[in-house]
Amino acid sequence: MTARACGGMGFLSTVTEGIAVAFDSIGANKVRSGLTILGVTIGVLVVMVMAAAITGINKSFEDAMSPNGIATFYVAHWDFTSAGFGGGPLSEEEPDLFRNKPLDPRWARDLGRIPGIRSASPFVELTGDFGPGAFEASVGSDRVEISFYGVGADYLEIYSGDIISGRWFTHPEAERRAPVAVIDSTVAFDLFGSLDPLGREIRIGEGGQGAMFRVIGVYRVPANLFAGLASHFVWVPFASADKLLPVWDRAVSIIVRPEPEADLQTALDATHARMRQLRRLEPSEEDDFAVLSQDQLLNLWGQLTNVLFAAMLGLSSIGLMVGGVGVIGIMMISVTERTREIGLRKAMGGRRRDIMWQFLVEAATLTLLGGATGMLLGGAIVWAVNGLTPLPAVVPLWSIVAALAASVLTGIGFGLYPASRAAGLDPIEALRYE
Repeated sequence: MTARACGGMGFLSTVTEGIAVAFDSIGANKVRSGLTILGVTIGVLVVMVMAAAITGINKSFEDAMSPNGIATFYVAHWDFTSAGFGGGPLSEEEPDLFRNKPLDPRWARDLGRIPGIRSASPFVELTGDFGPGAFEASVGSDRVEISFYGVGADYLEIYSGDIISGRWFTHPEAERRAPVAVIDSTVAFDLFGSLDPLGREIRIGEGGQGAMFRVIGVYRVPANLFAGLASHFVWVPFASADKLLPVWDRAVSIIVRPEPEADLQTALDATHARMRQLRRLEPSEEDDFAVLSQDQLLNLWGQLTNVLFAAMLGLSSIGLMVGGVGVIGIMMISVTERTREIGLRKAMGGRRRDIMWQFLVEAATLTLLGGATGMLLGGAIVWAVNGLTPLPAVVPLWSIVAALAASVLTGIGFGLYPASRAAGLDPIEALRYE
């Protein structure tokens, strides 16, 4: 047998012995070992569940942002993507929210005439005193809280979805500010039950006050997580909303959809040039508006998920730290209990690195067991989330690799000190130990 083969057998023997000793230690010190494994289990479980949830949310956000493809873009009166999620007071750039003039919703028609642009629609989410969703739709004493939007007649050409019954409002209705509304099937059921909602009136406003709108259609939004979490949608012509209900003009934006064969960058540049004309800006003047692609919005969303990832790492680190402290404690006890054995091995020619490696394998086995347990529990939780909630949680492969690697590295990192203590024992003193 070659020296390399002997070395391989020796390495395998050390690993096998370390794993066997680790399981013996777990059996002999059930409480301490259980606490060690529990800490690592919690850390790994947090990584898996949060990674799965964030991955699912990201996928749903992309689906919600791109129901008709990534080409759709937005014109806003300031670049809110530059604000980020850093928190704290507004930066010097962010007061553009108040300095720039609001957009004129009539400009949507001008943008829709640009060659290569399929359609453009004004858009606003109406808000009450308590933010989005504070509006109510009511019929008599029955009320539901709604997500309420003022949009253009071209909205259906930009966003996918299905008209279940009735129709969408027309350009003439939008222009003459007709009090008509399209509702989703949830609002139709909650307010009208089994009755046909078409032609019936609903009141939209706050606290039972507001304007009356005639229902002309029932619309089903594209399926995605955010539609599932925020049901009860109502759409009215933008001009009707502006006439009958309080619209914050700085919340107005314009959604633009290029032709399918059009080049996105060309469409963005053409829209940008037309907006400068509509704003009557001189060549030397800076933009007082923003043309935002979906890539920019996805990047902004990515900043938010990065914050969630940082929180995930913080929470998982706490669990791994608890497990690591447990590793030090249980391994130091193991070194003390096996002092005479260590002295005997060293007296018989055992090398320092072999002894150290054996203890590191033992420590890594403990934490890897905790990591495997966390993976199983995390997988069960993700399965339950998928089955019981609208969140399409998906466990990414990298989270499994990262979780197992973190558990092993925790064992090795926190096991270094006990392993070094064991390897550094004087063989004569160790043999004398009682």
